[in-house]
Amino acid sequence: MTDEDLTTDMETLRFRLRERARAFAASEIALLDDLHTHERPSEELWRAFGVCGITTIGLPRKFGGDGGDLRAMALVGEALAAEGGYLGLAGAWMARQLCARLHIFGHGTEEQKATYLPRLAAGLSTPCFAVSEPGAGAHPKHLKTEAVRDGAEYVINGEKAYLTNGPISDLILLLAITGVDDGRKQYSIFLVPRDTPGIEETEGVKIDFLKPSCHCGMAFRNVHIPADAMLGPEGDAFATFSLPMRRVEDAISSANKAGAFRYQINRLGQEVAGMDLDKEALAELGRLSAARDGLSALSYRAVELLDLDPNNNAEEVEAITAAGRDWIKDLQERVQAFIERAGMTPSPRLAAVTRDIVKTTGIAGGAHAIRAEGRARDLMNT
Repeated sequence: MTDEDLTTDMETLRFRLRERARAFAASEIALLDDLHTHERPSEELWRAFGVCGITTIGLPRKFGGDGGDLRAMALVGEALAAEGGYLGLAGAWMARQLCARLHIFGHGTEEQKATYLPRLAAGLSTPCFAVSEPGAGAHPKHLKTEAVRDGAEYVINGEKAYLTNGPISDLILLLAITGVDDGRKQYSIFLVPRDTPGIEETEGVKIDFLKPSCHCGMAFRNVHIPADAMLGPEGDAFATFSLPMRRVEDAISSANKAGAFRYQINRLGQEVAGMDLDKEALAELGRLSAARDGLSALSYRAVELLDLDPNNNAEEVEAITAAGRDWIKDLQERVQAFIERAGMTPSPRLAAVTRDIVKTTGIAGGAHAIRAEGRARDLMNT
């Protein structure tokens, strides 16, 4: 088989998986008008992701998945948001799949993969990624949760915050300090079953958007786990897990937001249909409509570069996701101005997706500003 044949096969797979996601979102999500008022997805809806084959996407066939690269996952995330209309639900799916694909498949032993991936592909298990901590965020200098070796076990103590899918998870991928080398904390990742004694769910960070995606904190008090629960090499987890996860998460989140923006503009068009818009308002609605495809193309380029070479393309990916974030921020200001000009009152669904896009675009604003300053300095020094 030639490289061209392989490329065509992957393109066909991406298309097939995207169409599966579109059909699923249209039949199982779009008609649920009040999900933006729910604190978590229902068991029936979350189970449907597995029954309809959405949890197989991005996972290897060897373990029950349907395959697919990051571009396939981005197309699916965008389709879930565009057809279903709930950015938070697309993000919850993304967080689940990335834990399985990037971490367990990417770094697990064969035994760990065989234990966890088939259940994940079937939609029978939900992991969460536990990095951030109260008052510390995800900054490695300030994290305190420790895992101390005690014979054939590790004993974990600490507290985590903002665990996406935490309230519905049965498996925790936990980042903890396992040593200190020359004053620098050494981090490792552990696979911790949620029902392990000593784990207590806490309220965590309260947010009023992205529903029905759910979040919580967790406290770990003398939690004993076997040493072979460590995922990947000891001591290097922040560099090998957290940083790559952030890069991929930012890129695929851009695709999810592009999908949510598509839903927002489609819904906006439906809600002003029949209104007597002036020429400028009509032209602006047309420009917003064109931006739907522009955002999709920009987000797709970011994940394409990650598929091709995640390390050498890291700076370009970061720049593309930053540009997309700034663009969608500007677009939201234009959407609001259009709504005011048209004198319309958005429906609850339109208001909810608008709130989700605006508020998620503002997350980690300080960190994004620091990176922007770095790019400015690089530009001035060339």
